[in-house]
Amino acid sequence: MRRIAIAALAFCSFATTSAANPILTDWLYVDFDPPNYVHSVFPEPFSTLDAYIVMNLELSLYDEFRSVSFRLEVTPGMSGAPTFTCLLPGATVSGDWETGLTITSADCVEAFPATVGKLTLLYLGSPGDVLIRDHPDFPRSVVNCSDPGTVFEYCVWSHGGVGKEAVSGDCGANAADDVTWTAMKALYR
Repeated sequence: MRRIAIAALAFCSFATTSAANPILTDWLYVDFDPPNYVHSVFPEPFSTLDAYIVMNLELSLYDEFRSVSFRLEVTPGMSGAPTFTCLLPGATVSGDWETGLTITSADCVEAFPATVGKLTLLYLGSPGDVLIRDHPDFPRSVVNCSDPGTVFEYCVWSHGGVGKEAVSGDCGANAADDVTWTAMKALYR
């Protein structure tokens, strides 16, 4: 009977943590070579590079989006005058990359990973980060293509590291996923 109870507990624990596990969700991340998941680059000083902002809904409950909101932060002294370019066809951009922008595509985006935009940097030789931050009015907001659109949230998979390793985002594993089977059995002995 005890083994059945342990198996049932393990199944319920797995089922609930897998459904809420932020790894299986909506990712926004910095990629220096999309779609290759390159989150860190080591350029020569005074060279130009592009940090792409990428949305991936491949493991999401949603399989499309029309709008996303975020802001970007660049380590002071790392780059001279970064510029942002929207890469979604026919999209409108509200706001700016430093204080918060909302990008709304004219078409429903259904192919992933989807490159939303790029931040062009002139690397000055001082290592730093390209960080994805919350939009002040629409934090972590993504809107799907239904009418009216359903708002859902993304997590940040990875920030971008320039001249250094990238800082991980907040799409980490659920704490329950780190418990070993032996530790679970020990709870019921």
